[in-house]
Amino acid sequence: MGNWLNVGVSGKAIWPTDETSIQFGGCILLLRPATPISSQSIHIDLDSGVSEEDALTIINRFLSVLSWCDDQPMENKYGWSGNPVPVSVPKDSSQTGSSIAFPFYRELETEPKVRLALALYREGRTINSVPFAFLSYFKILNIFWEDKFRTVNGVRANQIVEQIRAIIPHVTESIAMDRIRNLQSAHVDVAKYLYESCRCAIAHAHAGAVADPDEIRDIRRLSADIWVIKAIAEDLIAKQFKISRSIIQ
Repeated sequence: MGNWLNVGVSGKAIWPTDETSIQFGGCILLLRPATPISSQSIHIDLDSGVSEEDALTIINRFLSVLSWCDDQPMENKYGWSGNPVPVSVPKDSSQTGSSIAFPFYRELETEPKVRLALALYREGRTINSVPFAFLSYFKILNIFWEDKFRTVNGVRANQIVEQIRAIIPHVTESIAMDRIRNLQSAHVDVAKYLYESCRCAIAHAHAGAVADPDEIRDIRRLSADIWVIKAIAEDLIAKQFKISRSIIQ
């Protein structure tokens, strides 16, 4: 007699076209593809000894790995538990990924900061809000550097701004590079701009620069800027944490 957790999934990352079982995070995850009447889904038997809260967290970690590997949104649509057998989740979204082969051999990351970085990456890739997506990517930078102004030897500086300034010349993603060149041609301090006119403008609404989510000019500007902060975040995950983008690893 089982106690199955049934969770719907929405997203475009690679996904098996046949029912597939994988091991991840000490659990067996049963993956089902979408059908004309059901969503792609993940199922875990809670009778295997895992709590519902831990199972849902493991599912989120798994989706974050897929989102990172495929650079695609992946959303946990949640569901229910209590069935003696896995039950397909009724169709909710047409966004699905598919692959006849699904050679998934990734393990759950053991380093909490890596898990957080991948979770924030998936959030940024999935959330339906340009400002909040920008903020998710920016928070990945905050894992590495303190976001606080300090005065040292009479000079007031913010570590995260200084690190952005150091990384910008090494950005190689083409769209991000174009945006950087456009900002620089307008004599903009790109690192300071990304912090004050993007990060702070999104996070605050009391004073100073404010990003209005109804203002099309702000949304268009941030839609261009997000490529730069996303490229920096990806570079940090891949090079500093040494996280592969292959599901085989």
